[in-house]
Amino acid sequence: MSNGFEGRRRFDLGRVVERTFGAIGANGLPLLLTALIFVGLPQAALAWGQAQYLMAGSDMMTAGVVVTAISFVVGIVCNVILQGAVTHTVVADLQGRKSTLGESLGVALGSFWVLLGVGIVSGLAMMLGLVLLVIPGILIFLIWLVAGPVVVAEGAGVGRALQRSRDLTRNHRWWLLLLAFVYLVISWILGMVIGMVSVAAGGFQPGSALNIVNLFVAPLIQAISALLWASIIAATYVELRSVKEGGGQTIAAIFD
Repeated sequence: MSNGFEGRRRFDLGRVVERTFGAIGANGLPLLLTALIFVGLPQAALAWGQAQYLMAGSDMMTAGVVVTAISFVVGIVCNVILQGAVTHTVVADLQGRKSTLGESLGVALGSFWVLLGVGIVSGLAMMLGLVLLVIPGILIFLIWLVAGPVVVAEGAGVGRALQRSRDLTRNHRWWLLLLAFVYLVISWILGMVIGMVSVAAGGFQPGSALNIVNLFVAPLIQAISALLWASIIAATYVELRSVKEGGGQTIAAIFD
């Protein structure tokens, strides 16, 4: 279990990173298994379906379309569950206690509809902001960044979670923008890894080597990326609560 941290009044990006990797390190196997099941498998199925209907003359074209559509919907559902499970695991770890995989999945399923509602509302608002002037979309993203962890950790409804996230992120959004940028850089590097593996495995021709990359390597990288982002958001939520409400208390005391 990772070490507890005392709340301070200044947002510390380094502390967020430390907490993120500390929690992942302390719960690596359950978190990775969850990410592989709820992100890796749907992404692999989606890649297979897309390959079938994009491949000219494929006998599995119809099956590919069906699998693609189902995988897309399942992927959305599974991403919500992953967010809830990872958030519960990371927050519990930073409180100084160990959460089982079953417990975290139970909390995620219990929060599913609220998390989905938060995702739909924030996603639509962010898309509208991006379409209009870009900057409003980015601002909405930052304002509601920790709404998901608020749902999981505090049992809030959609409206309350969005308002609570707005309050927690106030005066810290430049740091959150930097944090998101760091994650994007990491994702870009992981994307380059996929590209290099694709080239090494047989180039960009539609052969079996490229399919292997699409079916195994890319879903694995996407699962790790999703796990990392969910862990970062959970650790950011804990940091914001420590800064705003912690004073000299430990993290466990804040959540009591």
